[in-house]
Amino acid sequence: MNGPADYPLCNQTVTIYRYHGEQILRFVEHNCFFSYEDALSVEKSGAFHERKCLLIMPGQVQRIFLEDRVFDGEGPEICVEEWADFVPAKVAKLAQISYVKPCYFDGRLCHVEAGRK
Repeated sequence: MNGPADYPLCNQTVTIYRYHGEQILRFVEHNCFFSYEDALSVEKSGAFHERKCLLIMPGQVQRIFLEDRVFDGEGPEICVEEWADFVPAKVAKLAQISYVKPCYFDGRLCHVEAGRK
């Protein structure tokens, strides 16, 4: 269950980055679905650009968390000194996660949806 046949559109590779302590964790994940687009958002303080995204990760383990950054494809190694500039506004193909939704079927985790709306 939950193999490639169950998720035929989950055939992309992404790289997940997580700031943890004084290091940047980097995970290359295969068999995912990742889509993103740049959008103009408006708030009381004015308009700004943001990158909306959707990530689907099949499997029995949650591997993505709030504030993780996701790169489309196999991304570069990043050190702590580069983290502040490694943001969607400055890096093409990079998005930051603002929600994580584990999805269950019959009491078992079957995939995790994450993204930015």
